[in-house]
Amino acid sequence: MSKGVVAYLPSHDGQPGAEIAWAADCREAFNRGVKLAQSWLDNACGGWLWAVMIAERDLLPRAIDRRAFEVGFLGRVHQRLCSHQGSGPSAADVVLGAPQPGRSLAGTACRC
Repeated sequence: MSKGVVAYLPSHDGQPGAEIAWAADCREAFNRGVKLAQSWLDNACGGWLWAVMIAERDLLPRAIDRRAFEVGFLGRVHQRLCSHQGSGPSAADVVLGAPQPGRSLAGTACRC
């Protein structure tokens, strides 16, 4: 499978951003997930996190768009969670979806 389209999760809350390569252009769905998560995080009474994510995600027709939405949404939530723990990588961006010499994909993610 060719992975030629990159979506970018900007750094936020003092946490690094991430580039994620996709086989199809699903940047709009990814960005929609990031925006919805940010909206939920900004509004303390935004309802159940999981319900908000699922309701919006299920409106997307393609499976790859639903996955991109989830990754964007959970990526932004992850940044917020890591920022409150005071740990995480330095300001260097994390690159996902690209092979890293000597590291598995799990080793490229922010660890909190």
